[in-house]
Amino acid sequence: MEQDLFGASAQLARRICDHAEARQILAANVVRELAAGKQFLFADLGETELRGFEDPVTLWELPWQDG
Repeated sequence: MEQDLFGASAQLARRICDHAEARQILAANVVRELAAGKQFLFADLGETELRGFEDPVTLWELPWQDG
């Protein structure tokens, strides 16, 4: 994995997507923090070990809503 920010961010996004089921939206803690105060309902799925990352990542689920 490249050590630049884009490479690490893209790898993290890919690893999180690999954990998602059909019609499931998962996000890392940084996304939850950026969305604070926007009235999104995040469900804590706990810490998950992701390949290529030293520390576990807390995953959050957002409910899928058909529009």
